[in-house]
Amino acid sequence: MSTKSVGVIAFSDDQKSVLLQKREDFRVWSIPAGRMENGETQEEAGIRETREETGYLVQPGQFVGEYWRPQMPHGGDLLYVYVGHVTGGNPQDRGWESVAVDWFDVDQLPRNTVRFTREYLADLKGGNLPVKKTQLLPWWYISLLRVGFFFRNIRNHVLGRS
Repeated sequence: MSTKSVGVIAFSDDQKSVLLQKREDFRVWSIPAGRMENGETQEEAGIRETREETGYLVQPGQFVGEYWRPQMPHGGDLLYVYVGHVTGGNPQDRGWESVAVDWFDVDQLPRNTVRFTREYLADLKGGNLPVKKTQLLPWWYISLLRVGFFFRNIRNHVLGRS
């Protein structure tokens, strides 16, 4: 059974910088995102995930689109992406899923930024929203991800993380 997730693109007030989190598991930069919980709306999931991963409170705004990733574990993942406006919070209050949180110039993202994050930003910049896309990765990349998720899940289970 596929999963449903929500991601939030949060910009600085001047719209020149984007908020990214450095993932604890793979040490790559990405927008805050994660699975929806039972009974949660897309907007509620976006607010919760952003708070957990960055420490910031956001108000979801413009809907960017739906991104279907059929190769992801558990039968694929349908990600809903929103633009968010930061309304408060503190990056020091983030959870264990992020080792760092920072603002980056939209045109100068770190080299190790997830390619999907770059695609969401390009779609937003290109207009013609909301988009509806299927995102495919090479077989070898998916194989590495599956192995990485497998070991990450074992480690998280042993450490009592959910």
